Amino acid sequence: MSLEKRRETENSQGENMLEESQFRRLDFTPIGRKEKKREEEPEISEVLDELTIIERDVLEIAEDILKLKRYDAEFDLDVETQAEFQKFPIIEKLYAKCIAKLAYKKGYSKEELFLAIRGLEEKNWIVTNERRTKLEILQNEKLVAILEFIKENPGVHARDDKVEEILGITRTPFLKHIMTLERFKLIRSKKIGKSLHYFLTDVPEDYDKYKVIFSNPLIPKILIELFKEESIPISKIGDELDVYSGTIQYHIKKLKSLDLVRSAKNKNGETIHLVNVELLKQYNEFFKEPDFSDILKGL
Repeated sequence: MSLEKRRETENSQGENMLEESQFRRLDFTPIGRKEKKREEEPEISEVLDELTIIERDVLEIAEDILKLKRYDAEFDLDVETQAEFQKFPIIEKLYAKCIAKLAYKKGYSKEELFLAIRGLEEKNWIVTNERRTKLEILQNEKLVAILEFIKENPGVHARDDKVEEILGITRTPFLKHIMTLERFKLIRSKKIGKSLHYFLTDVPEDYDKYKVIFSNPLIPKILIELFKEESIPISKIGDELDVYSGTIQYHIKKLKSLDLVRSAKNKNGETIHLVNVELLKQYNEFFKEPDFSDILKGL
């Protein structure tokens, strides 16, 4: 074989090996994160759909401006005119940058840019005190993990053991991240009893108190016992569940106050406890746990 032919063969083999190599890729995102990024992109795109084109353009500029620590980060949402931006250095800087980069290039007026900035603040896409945009929050792996955790555990509180078990962080950093998510209106908190419980903002507040009471594993068991036998004595429930009857009485009183249980008299004059099956059905439309499907099917 001639030297020239041999070189052509070696080059051809080398190209084939390169094409087949797992390292030959156009996207140089770390392999471990690549698949995750593809899953998240459609969700980010859907979230951005609530913004106008001009708001998206302003948001892109805001990401850099908000990080300028030499500007004070205070802002008041009651601003009504462009002139009032002068009171807030970081927003004034953002406004000036948007005029310089977008007014001529895309034809936006100063009034349109003013309204876009104020709109982003009102929708919590810009939180100056955080020096970040909501888009950056939704692309932060740690914060997204906490959002997913709250989605899967609505009503969770900071002292719950699951925080450290699932997220791998202690109460203090968890609360720090919670404050950030609250500022961007991605989650909400509700004080029930002595603890703050956390929910995604799109979870109806009407069900907060039910989610919290059902976090006690004893409550669903009591409801099942009542459903199986409406006239069951409280002492018998205590025996079945190996719990002091006074505790059962306390929880049934709580269930009655939440309209989950109603007491009445049967034909024999016995006290019976009726479970509000319709309310449990509505509850399971929002929350998977605890699952009351057995009760809803009639056991």
